[in-house]
Amino acid sequence: MKEEGKLNETLKHQLRQLAIEKGALRAEIFTLDQIVFDQRTFLKCLFGCPGGMPYCPTKQDVANSLVYADIMKNYNWGIILCTDNLKTGQQITLELESAAFLAGCHFAFGATECENCEICAFDACGQCAAPKKVRPPLYALGIDVYTTVRNLGWELSVVQHKGDPAKNITAVFVE
Repeated sequence: MKEEGKLNETLKHQLRQLAIEKGALRAEIFTLDQIVFDQRTFLKCLFGCPGGMPYCPTKQDVANSLVYADIMKNYNWGIILCTDNLKTGQQITLELESAAFLAGCHFAFGATECENCEICAFDACGQCAAPKKVRPPLYALGIDVYTTVRNLGWELSVVQHKGDPAKNITAVFVE
């Protein structure tokens, strides 16, 4: 058990270092009790999102989303990231998920918005061009992103106008 703890500490350091090297503005290890779950996020997804990704849990149905939120509560820790654009956030998140998996954390799971295509292939032709790279965003898993990052001491404000600079928050959940 002591050896497993040492491996986790090493992995946490490696994941954070990799995130920063790949371009994350911020990267912080969290424990699950620092993640704020709030089912009201599903209302925002259902009635505020212009359509969502084809694989987004809320696009399928709310009951399904509630199951996803419960599943996420089985994780112990992870890493949360801030990037300045969606594509970078998605790329880093998927790399960290892969690194954690290869380190023996076989349930490692990233949460990030999709930015694979200039124009969504699913919307254009009914089939995703990169389904292995698609993960649900944090809010579609029942996570209150604003409260979570503020509780971590980060500043995050709502974008006021289309085109204003925005921060992208993603995470990788590990064991």
